[in-house]
This record gives sequence, structure tokens and C-alpha cells, in this order.
Amino acid sequence: MGESETMTLRERNKARARADIADTALRLFHDRGFEGVTVDEIVRAAGVSRRTFFRYFETKEDALLADYPELNTRLTETLEGSDSDEAMLAIRDGMHEMAKWYIDRSDAVLARSKVIRDTPINLAARNLEFLTQWEQAIANAVARQIGSDASDLLPRTAAAMIVAAFRAALTQWVRSSCGRSLHDLIDEALDLIEDGLHAPLSTRR
Repeated sequence: MGESETMTLRERNKARARADIADTALRLFHDRGFEGVTVDEIVRAAGVSRRTFFRYFETKEDALLADYPELNTRLTETLEGSDSDEAMLAIRDGMHEMAKWYIDRSDAVLARSKVIRDTPINLAARNLEFLTQWEQAIANAVARQIGSDASDLLPRTAAAMIVAAFRAALTQWVRSSCGRSLHDLIDEALDLIEDGLHAPLSTRR
């Protein structure tokens, strides 16, 4: 077996160990509440050491939100690898790539949503930090398309709107207990951004 294959196996084992710890943490958080679970209890239930836990996660919050780095990687790679000349087409592809991840893990998504909903604001703040990474990836894509800086108003505003649309679609999906199509909800939300909200809002009474 070559070195590259050995590294691939090592990385696969690390990913599996990280996922096992995160799954254990989520189960405990869901059953007893986020604040009712300590790191010591997580590592004991997962059968690992504190050192192993902190090798993968800096905090309990990171264990709960363990999939966010992977989601950010998927989004970034989709945006950067897109052959489309239109930023919105690449962005839609990125949103749907993340949707696949959520759909495959719908039970865990529902459990985590309950934990986040029942936990004080400090957890929501950590959640927002990860969402900011998504906004940066999208702002970079928009900036490349229009030849501007990602920190300019247009890319930042577009990115904030797109992430908000994705979150709104995700919230509707969770509220339906994952019964509706997340892909359809994402397209509907992004259509509202592309087509503009003026017409639908002006017809409401």
C-alpha cells in the first residue's frame, strides 16, 4: 500500500472517529439538553479520552455543529470548481450540494434543531459564526463574477441574502419534519431573490 493510500485510510478513520463523537454528543444533547451534558460525559459515552475529543472539537458547541466545516468545504469547492459563467447558477449548485448533506442526515438535523431551539443565545452565536463562512464563500464567487472585491457592498449583500434564503428554506423543511422537498424549497427561495420581492410583496394585503 502506497503512502497516499495510507493517508487516505488515516483520514477516513479520523473522519469516522470525529463523526462517532459528534453522534454521541448529539444523542446526549437531545435527551438531556445542551447545558445538561459535560465533555466528560460525552467522552465516557463515546469511549474516548478528553484528549481525543479536543483533537477534533474545541468546544461542546463545535461537537453539536460538527457538520458545518464539511458543509462549508462542499460549498466552497462547488463554487470554485464551477464552469458556469453565471454566479447564481454556481451558487444554486452549491446550495443543492449542501441540501444533499442535510437530506441524508434528516434525523440528525431534526434532533439538532431541537437542541439549538432549546438552548440559550450563546449557541446561536456560534451557529452564526459558521454561517458567516458560507457568506464569505458566496461573496467570493459573486466578486469573481463581477470583478470586484468580496468585501464590497454588492457581494456582501448578495451573500447575506442567499444564505438567509437557504436558512429560510431549511427552516421550512424542518418545520415540515423533512416532509417537503428541500431542493424545491431552496429553488423557491432563490427564485424570490433573483426575481425580486417587490411584486409578491406589493400584491399582499
